[in-house]
Amino acid sequence: MNMLHRTARTGSEKARIWQICDELYARTGRVPSGREVVDIYVAEGGNEGTGFTQYSHWKREILAQAEAEDDTAATEPASLPFRPMTVSADGQLFLPPDVRKAMLLETDGRVTVSVVDGELRVISPMTAVHQLQKKALKLVPPGTLVSDELIAERRAEADMND
Repeated sequence: MNMLHRTARTGSEKARIWQICDELYARTGRVPSGREVVDIYVAEGGNEGTGFTQYSHWKREILAQAEAEDDTAATEPASLPFRPMTVSADGQLFLPPDVRKAMLLETDGRVTVSVVDGELRVISPMTAVHQLQKKALKLVPPGTLVSDELIAERRAEADMND
């Protein structure tokens, strides 16, 4: 992993905030929250607004870096083990790149959600398509070509119209 704070001018406020972000990320293995970063920065005498601004710039860069490192596009939905995540106070849930990839979540971010017995279920359009395709395959007997059936039906209709 690149330490992004090294790309900032040494001794700058940006470099210090990005260093805090990098250190928390390296220690926990997850993108830290803005509040975690800003609390450390403010305790050192920094400005809260500057902390949040630079945190948002760092977060954008680290996510872009992660996506660039993992540029192989998934073609099938995947499974990941349970992991703790945090929903922010305003209800936002950050989905890490590996989760978005496993969901086949495209850049537009569109999903469909449902809550079943208190469990949040989130599905991307591409994952829904794959699930429907699997269900459709179960309706066709093995070794049957639906295209052959369609051609036969069309020929029969043509013969009736002659």
